[in-house]
Order: sequence, then C-alpha cells, then structure tokens
Amino acid sequence: MVINGFKDRTVSIGEKVRVYRNLNNGKWSIRAMTGEYKGKVVAHLDSLTLTDIVFVISAAGRARVLREGRKNVHAFAMGILASDGAIPLNSNSNVITYDPYRSGFFYSVSSTDEALSDMEKLCFSEGKAYI
Repeated sequence: MVINGFKDRTVSIGEKVRVYRNLNNGKWSIRAMTGEYKGKVVAHLDSLTLTDIVFVISAAGRARVLREGRKNVHAFAMGILASDGAIPLNSNSNVITYDPYRSGFFYSVSSTDEALSDMEKLCFSEGKAYI
C-alpha cells in the first residue's frame, strides 16, 4: 500500500522511516530512510503503527534545546511503517514519551526512570505514542 503524502511524495507500508511529533501541525511527521525520498519528510499522519523500533536521540540536539530553551527535532522513533492507522488509545495503553528537559531518553509514563532503547511495536495516535 502506498501513502500519498507531503509535497506529492509517497511512502509505502514496509519501508523504514523515522517518526516524530510535529509541534506545528499536531501530526506525526514521517521521514523516509530509504528510496527516492531518503532523508525527506514524506507524510504527516494523524495515526500510524511502526514495528522493529529503535529510539534515537541526538545528544547535540538535546544540548541545544537545554541551552536555548527552544525545542528542535532531535529525537524520533525509527522503524518499519506497518500501517497508516493505529489501534485505539484506551486506559490500558502504555504511553511512551520523551521530554528533553526531564531526561535524555524515551520512557514509559508508568516507569519514568527506565530508559527505552527499542521495542517491537508502537502505535501513534491522538498525539501520543503507545503500546
């Protein structure tokens, strides 16, 4: 399945992508990691699901946030785009987050001191990432 996205760019289910929360439009920005649009934002989605996730944080980007007090794109989930939808967020969902002012790693809101480096599956919807 091909998703038509940003600036007539496309991304396909099964492609390796980077995902981060776009603070300007409230959606999830999808950056291609392979193919014709490698390194470019290919779509902005309300919801999606990734598999085989690795969390990446740029130490220099985080340092710039702390120094300037202004957010920039320096943290994301990298994985395989599994779908352009997500299972509904509910009270049993375990929310995963990152706050550069709090810590230098992604963590579950139910266990804030445990750093997450990877996971099998992650859903993105309603402005939250969750399992």
